[in-house]
Parts: sequence; C-alpha cells; structure tokens
Amino acid sequence: MSADVNNTELSFEDLMGELENCVEQLEKGGISLEGAAEIYEKGMTLAVEAGRRLSQAELKITSIQEKYEQALEGNLDVDRSDET
Repeated sequence: MSADVNNTELSFEDLMGELENCVEQLEKGGISLEGAAEIYEKGMTLAVEAGRRLSQAELKITSIQEKYEQALEGNLDVDRSDET
C-alpha cells in the first residue's frame, strides 16, 4: 500500500469513500505498525485534498453570492431611478 494516490483524478465523493476506507481499516486493526502508518499517511493525503476542494467550492459559492447580491443591488438602483 502506498500513500501516492492520484487524488486529482478522484471525485470528491470517491475521495471521501477512500478516506472512510482508511478509517475503517485503522479501526479494525490487525495490521502492522508500518501498514497502519501507510494507511494513516494515505488518509491524511486524502483529507488534505478533500479540504482543498471544499475550500475551493466555498470560495466559488461566496463569489457567486457576491455577484448575485451586486446584481440585485444594481437592479434596485435601476428601479429607484425609474421612480423619479
């Protein structure tokens, strides 16, 4: 088992599934210390990638919300100028 997983090819859902698999293997036990360390390393690599993707999604959502709010404010300003 190697921690070199090409995480960029996995979907977020697949990343989470792989991470859950690592947790299950560690919880089940019955593996050598070296094997546990490799699984732990793989899990941490997966967790970092999942966190990175979540941060990107959060930034994208925030950007969309800001653009939407700006568009609404722009429309409100137009509506107000029509009233005068």
